[in-house]
Parts: sequence; C-alpha cells; structure tokens
Amino acid sequence: MAINESASPNATNLKSISHSRALFFEADRLNDQAYTLLNEPVSAQTIHKFSDAKKRADEKYRQAWQEWLHTRDKNNR
Repeated sequence: MAINESASPNATNLKSISHSRALFFEADRLNDQAYTLLNEPVSAQTIHKFSDAKKRADEKYRQAWQEWLHTRDKNNR
C-alpha cells in the first residue's frame, strides 16, 4: 500500500518546520546585514539605512516566530 506523504501530518509538519527554519535563517541574514551597516561612518544616512534594515529583519523574525507557533499549535492538537 502506497503512502501519500503529502497528505500525512508528519510531512505537513516537516514542511512547516522547514519553512519556519528558513525564515529564521533569512531573519538572521538580514539582521547581520543591518549591523554591518554600523561599521560605516556614523551619519544620518547610515542610521536611517540601519533602521530600515533592522525593521526588515525584525519583520522576518516576526514571520518566523508566527510560523513556528502555528506549527507548534498544530502539533498540540
């Protein structure tokens, strides 16, 4: 008997966990980029660029956290 992995809860959870993990890695990358900007000479433009980059990283962390919580909640049902 063949098992349809795409329909199994484990396959769905693994996909969701993988997606959450990818979002966290992307958030880390964006966060690193933001803090790299602080190696530049301090100016209003540098602070503005840092602030924008940090907001993008924080938003990605929020998305990753939300995905992880959603997956955890599905597992606890």
